[in-house]
Amino acid sequence: MAGYLFTNSLLMLERAMDYQWTKFGAISDNIVNAETPNYKAKYVTFEEALASSIRASARHTGQKGSTVRSAILRAQPVVHVAEDESMRMDDNGVNVIEQETEATRTAYQMQYTMDAINSNLSLMRTMIRGQ
Repeated sequence: MAGYLFTNSLLMLERAMDYQWTKFGAISDNIVNAETPNYKAKYVTFEEALASSIRASARHTGQKGSTVRSAILRAQPVVHVAEDESMRMDDNGVNVIEQETEATRTAYQMQYTMDAINSNLSLMRTMIRGQ
């Protein structure tokens, strides 16, 4: 029952936070291994998984489990390894400046997502109180 208190937008914000957290973990791994020979940088995608899940749900409209909500629940961030990129002679694929920039961007995105979650929950709290 509690799961239905959360709107699709709040559920999407939760998935966005999962993606950003996973992305931040991959960036951290990349920075830590910047001096490791043969290490290949990781990157995370989510948009493709979400779009694919929504398309699959749309194809099966009317069937059980084919709602937008279930499509959002099925979508998960995907961690990839950049096999074809090499930054140095030791075959390391990490560009530290690029990774630090992405870490900063991800931190801002996480802050914006948290602000949106807090706003959504404040609205819900106001509705519950009836004020």
